[in-house]
Order: sequence, then C-alpha cells, then structure tokens
Amino acid sequence: MLDRKGQIKIIEAFLAVSIMFSVLVLITPPSSTPNFERHERLKKLGTQVLIELDKNGTLGKLVEDGNWTAMERSVETLLPLGVFFNLTVYDEQTQIVNTQDISNSSLSSLEGREMISVQYLCATRGSDVRFYTVRLQLAWAE
Repeated sequence: MLDRKGQIKIIEAFLAVSIMFSVLVLITPPSSTPNFERHERLKKLGTQVLIELDKNGTLGKLVEDGNWTAMERSVETLLPLGVFFNLTVYDEQTQIVNTQDISNSSLSSLEGREMISVQYLCATRGSDVRFYTVRLQLAWAE
C-alpha cells in the first residue's frame, strides 16, 4: 500500500512540473526576430554608407577641412528615405571634432526610437596622417 502512495506522489509531482512548464512556455513572449533583422539592416546600411563615403579618402578630407555641411549632405544622399541619422567625429583623444550637428533630424524626433550605432575608423591622407573615429547613429523614421 505504501508503494502505491509513493508512485502517486511521483506522478503528481511530474504533472505539477509539466503544468508549470506549459504555463511558462505560453507566457513567454515570442522572440523579436523582426526587430533584430531591422537592426541588422540598419547596421549594414550604416557600414556601407561610411565605406562609400570614405572611397578615395573623401571622408578623411571632409573631416580635415571641417566641411560638416557637405558631410551631412553626403550621408543624407546615401541613406534611403525613412532613416534618421546623427554623425559624430572623434579625434585620437576621443574629443568631438565636429563643431556643428551632423544630422537629418532633431534630438526630439529621435526620442523613444531604438537606434543602432556604427563606428568607422578613417584617416587623412598626406604627410601628416591623422586618425578619426566616425560614429554614425541610425534609426528608422517609422
């Protein structure tokens, strides 16, 4: 008689664990794969824009000349519509180099949006080579 009580207790415990596991599976939200894919697309897009902008040393030249307006226009031209961006240039001591905002949106329009950040190392050409880190932050407008 004692053996049957032990068997029933084991079955009861197994059922309780099964029910708890089922509830956890049902409560857990589905994975956010579409969000991940959107972030990856933005990251790839940002990297491609910076590489394209740095062809033939253009990016380094724009930084060296301090031509922030031309840099903003170039990035805006390379990005598709519906993408907000903010670009910051840092020198070797991680000090901000750009003297004006390089962006196609205001900070208030970026609030609450998920952003990704792409960093790119560029160099100036010539006898006095300088290195800069360019950080491009991107967010979907929708």
